[in-house]
Amino acid sequence: MSRTLIDEVCPVTGEPLLPGEYLSRGGAARLRVAAQSLPGLMADLAYIASRKSVPEVGGSKGNSASSPPLRLALMLEVDEMASALQTWADELIRLVMGPKYSVPARDWRMVAQLFAAHEDRVRRWPLAAQCADEVLYSIKRLERLAAPAHARLMFVGKCPRCGADLLAREGADEVTCRECWQKVDCRTAVVLMMAEAKRLELPRPRATRVAELIVGKPIKDATVRSWCRRRKLRPVSREVGPRTYRVADIMDLALATEVGSSHPWGAR
Repeated sequence: MSRTLIDEVCPVTGEPLLPGEYLSRGGAARLRVAAQSLPGLMADLAYIASRKSVPEVGGSKGNSASSPPLRLALMLEVDEMASALQTWADELIRLVMGPKYSVPARDWRMVAQLFAAHEDRVRRWPLAAQCADEVLYSIKRLERLAAPAHARLMFVGKCPRCGADLLAREGADEVTCRECWQKVDCRTAVVLMMAEAKRLELPRPRATRVAELIVGKPIKDATVRSWCRRRKLRPVSREVGPRTYRVADIMDLALATEVGSSHPWGAR
């Protein structure tokens, strides 16, 4: 299908496109520069997630500090954006090197190098506009999550009306959505976020990370792999591709193991 006059400007910069281009030189440069920030940006977010601790939602007196809701929300948000970036990095390396190739998972230095090395190839890639839109959007969201202003707020989940991020000040009982102005109880939002997280189907390491944040205790990857070998834990996906596991299944096994080990005669 031939491009219309509307399609003949760069979706990133608005510059006129040359024949055979899907992204202008300036648009491809923006994509390259944004990707270059990924190694440092992901390291900053990992540090924030590991050290951030906030009072329990609602600020009730006498309760100990509780950071899992915040760390869980941050992790889920970062994982969502990281998955989109990984998808487009894989698409680009397959364009350049063939269908058998892919970028090692979460190798952000390689992702940055890939977009830098093939900047000119991207300009003539039919998927360039969609790639630029999703990659630039994902990196912008990651930058917002790492910003000091965002770090002072607590992410308590998604608005039930419009799906926008709900950011509350520490100790707040209620938050107002900045998109649709819906008022949401913070504790209710966290409960809904936890329930949604339990339903997620993720690769084993990520599913384990989510499960241990929800249960509040570490779950050893070796233990999860043992459950898989003994077929106590089965993958959800049956199709070709990476296996995924339901977070709730890992949680149930972890809690059952904890109960069994606390029994005076041990697990049965």
